[in-house]
This record gives sequence, C-alpha cells and structure tokens, in this order.
Amino acid sequence: MSLTHRFNSLFVLLAFATFIPAIAQVPEQTAPATNIVTAKIKLDDLSMIIVPVSINGSAPYAFMLDTGSAKTMIDQKLADQLGLPRAGEKTVVGMLASTRMSLVHVNSLSIAGAVVDGGEVFSSDHLATVTGNVRGVLGEDFLQNFDLLIDYRHQTIRLESPLGSMAETAVGEHLPLQLNGVLHGQSTHNRLVVSGHIPELGDTPMLLLLDSGTNSPTLFRDGLGAGAAQQEPMRAGNFNQWVASSASTRTVRSLSLGGNSFTNLTLISISRRAEVDTDGLVPTSLFHSIFISHQGRFAILNPSFPKISR
Repeated sequence: MSLTHRFNSLFVLLAFATFIPAIAQVPEQTAPATNIVTAKIKLDDLSMIIVPVSINGSAPYAFMLDTGSAKTMIDQKLADQLGLPRAGEKTVVGMLASTRMSLVHVNSLSIAGAVVDGGEVFSSDHLATVTGNVRGVLGEDFLQNFDLLIDYRHQTIRLESPLGSMAETAVGEHLPLQLNGVLHGQSTHNRLVVSGHIPELGDTPMLLLLDSGTNSPTLFRDGLGAGAAQQEPMRAGNFNQWVASSASTRTVRSLSLGGNSFTNLTLISISRRAEVDTDGLVPTSLFHSIFISHQGRFAILNPSFPKISR
C-alpha cells in the first residue's frame, strides 16, 4: 500500500476531535441496561469498525464507530429520509481545518437495543470517508453512556450500563483514562486519553487518544527525528471536505502504555495542523480487544473475562 493511499485511509474521521464552541451533548440513557448487549461488527480492509445503528427506532443503518470522534454525524440524505428536524449550524474545529456544519435533532440512537435518548448530531451532504456505504459516524457522545468491549478477533461490540459486571470481572491492567483534552487552556470533551511513552523520542510522557477511526499510531509534531522517512503528500478527510497536507513515517522499537509494550511500530507525523488537544493517536485496532469503562475512567488492553462466557 502506498504511503499516500495509507494516509487517505488513516484520516477518515480524525478531524472530528475538537469542537468550538461546545454544543449540546446526547443525554445519558434514561432506562437502565441491566444486561450486556452484544452486536456484531464488520471490519473493512483498513480495520475501520462498521456497526448497525438505529435512529428513532428505524431499521439499522451502517455507521462507522469512531472513539476519536466527540460527536455523532449522519449523512444529510438519510436525515432527510427520516425526516429529522434541522437544528441550525455550528462552527467545528478539527486537526486540519475548521468549517460550518449543520445540526439535526434525533429522538434516540441505539445499537442492538442499547438506547440513548436524543439530542443534536451533525449532518453532512458529503461524508469525507473512504469506507463505502456508511450512513454516518457514531461518536463518543453515544458511547460515553456505556462501558464497552470492542473485540476485533470475534468481531463484536458489547455495551453495558457503567460499572456493571464487565467492569467487575475484566482482568488486566487498569490504564487510567482522561475524558478531556486541553486546547488553548480549555477542556475538550468526549475524549479517551491515555499516557504513553516512546523512549526513542524522549523521556516526556505523551497524551494519546484511543481512536478506532485511525489505523496507524500518529503523532502531532513536525518531525520524528533521526530515521524518519522523507515527507510525502497526503489527502485527509476533514469533516465534509478533503484537505491536502504532508506527513512522514518512522519505525520505533517500542510504545509503552502503562505496563503494556508494543514493539516495532510505524509512526506517522503530520506537518500541517490546525487544532489538536492531544499529542497523538493510538489505533484501537492495535489490540485484539479493548475494554473501556467511561464511568470508571479506565481502559484494559487485551482483557480477559473469566466469569463471562463467550
């Protein structure tokens, strides 16, 4: 795969990270979910996760699941088809650029019966993604209402009301999560930030976003030091548009996340940036599974569940 094609794939949804000003959140679910809800997922050739999402109780539609996206987004044609009322516009600021986007109101969003009451979501006439046949992006405004297990090996996602049986029985290192980033001294919301360390790039810990919408470890810096490949052009998906930029790569011996170490990784650095609230991204596809507890504020990489049968 060429570097340019890889970057086209990498930054499908990366720009949905930061929003200024803040907009209404999808409220927390009102009906408690006492059981674990399991849904099948599909993985495309780039390890992007496709999930079935129902809107206002409709038949499920294929959405891309993106833990790096603060807000959910829907294709405007689907919004019109479902008769979703428009709710104005907001200026959104992302890694590569800022833009005005429309808002629509939904009464509910759900996956396999795991329901979150409605709120405002973004809509777009032109989803800047490389994954075909998706009708939207499911972001952290929905996912934050649950503890969730993304299982790449078995191609499932499990959702449970916070601090339920999965949080009690999950075995593995509890990696602390920050649910906010920092931009211009102000908090950004709906984030999944962990501390990481790459010895070859210095002793300072890095704040890294756990991102299912990315397929390669990425740093927001001008260079990767000695051993980095020459910068190449890239075309990156930014909200509802494509933006030209450039990036370089470097293979490093290890990336440490708590006590977990991942070796011989190819990193990407981006030379052009607009607004970022972390030092970089870690793709969730780096792990065979990941458990995320929003209320408990921890993640477990490659967890085991001895008390939960498959």
